[in-house]
Amino acid sequence: MIALNRVPRVGAAKVRSLERAFGALEEAVRATPAQIAELCKDIGPRLAEEIADALRSDFAEREEDRAARANVRILTWLDAAYPDTLRDLSSAPLCLYCAGDVSLLRQTQVAIVGTRAASVYGAEQARRFAHRLAQAGIHVTSGLAEGIDSAAHEGALLAAAEGPGRTLAAVGTALDCLYPTSRKPLARDIARSGGLVLSEYPFGRHGDAKTFPQRNRLIAALARATLIVETAARGGTLITADFAKDFGRALYALPGRVDWPGFAGNHKLLRDGDARLVTSPEHILEDFGTLDLGDPLALGEPSADPIGLSPDEKRVWDAIGTDECSLDQLAQRTGLPLPALTATVIALQMQRRLRPLPGGLLRRA
Repeated sequence: MIALNRVPRVGAAKVRSLERAFGALEEAVRATPAQIAELCKDIGPRLAEEIADALRSDFAEREEDRAARANVRILTWLDAAYPDTLRDLSSAPLCLYCAGDVSLLRQTQVAIVGTRAASVYGAEQARRFAHRLAQAGIHVTSGLAEGIDSAAHEGALLAAAEGPGRTLAAVGTALDCLYPTSRKPLARDIARSGGLVLSEYPFGRHGDAKTFPQRNRLIAALARATLIVETAARGGTLITADFAKDFGRALYALPGRVDWPGFAGNHKLLRDGDARLVTSPEHILEDFGTLDLGDPLALGEPSADPIGLSPDEKRVWDAIGTDECSLDQLAQRTGLPLPALTATVIALQMQRRLRPLPGGLLRRA
């Protein structure tokens, strides 16, 4: 299986064809390319030659040695640890290269995915949902990309000391060719914290236009449900959503601002009835039957007034309330002159009591 995983045009369908033709893959090792092409009608002469060369090479032994040195475990669908959620797929990965705790593969997961160009709001929500789900013992799966994916991994990592949930990262490259390279420290943190980083590609395989959509199918198949945090009208996140629908998995989506193009994909999923609208992690936990804790990161009732505010700071704090405001709106609500208002807003931001949002908006932190 490890040797066949090296051949680009060989997937689950071709391997099953070999098993049907020869009874066991071990018998195919002794077959000639002509015999392979004759017995497997979906394998042509050139591909049969590549398969025979791979099976007779020492590639698998070298790959296993390399994995052992890197503390990576290679699973095939012959292994008991290989997840049932993948085993029955027509496009099941031949191998899974795993750094971390492989037992997570057979435990309950929710995928949290979204755009690389995440808004502040989207990243906050990804962390919030991931943190809460991990607290409740549900593992968070994502794709280690920048933006929403990384925020989801980070939120789950923050909960690692508080609850049993961990995070899994399925990547679209080999484990030694992570892209973007800026995510390598995050990948190490995931593996060292009891999580899991996994790939279906042999060492040395760089990502391309095909590998990342294939990664998306892994994310959707591994997870019991997928949460779309933020996506535009087009993009890889919607590929993950399509896979989740095809696999019969639950699909959730967060609402966003209706005039924000970055949420156009969310709103289409909700409008078409493909995804269920959620505004709190509790909505997912209710579906999973694991509602057992409060939501410490919920954005619900306004927080109590902070102590030590100056009169102008208190006026701005009260004017914002639970809303999102522009500077012009605050000027109308507070009646403060613009120079005094600007200085007050900057002071509150430095105190981390106000948070800037895209579009020049402000919100209580």
